[in-house]
Amino acid sequence: MKLWGTFVLLFSLAGCQDTRLSNLEKRVDHLEQAVHQLEAARTKAADDDSARRAKLESCVAEANAAFERNMVSNGTKQRNGSYTVLVPVLNEMQRVKQGKIEECRLLYSK
Repeated sequence: MKLWGTFVLLFSLAGCQDTRLSNLEKRVDHLEQAVHQLEAARTKAADDDSARRAKLESCVAEANAAFERNMVSNGTKQRNGSYTVLVPVLNEMQRVKQGKIEECRLLYSK
């Protein structure tokens, strides 16, 4: 019994401070910070992808608009609202449009 009392006395003086618990709390804090960083990185990547996609769509729309402007300035308007353009001129306009679209893809695609 005396040995048991000494053990209880020593145990109460040492307290219930388990270093494993402290280490576990530090690991949990570290993991929570890592999760927040990963979530921030994922959000930034999604925002970057969205911005790049918007720029790509805008660039392609500008290429299409330039083609339409060239069609109006180089073609002859018909009664039904369409335009007639000489084949060599149309081929050149399409080549320029495809070149611009390819440039858009190079600039704004992954």
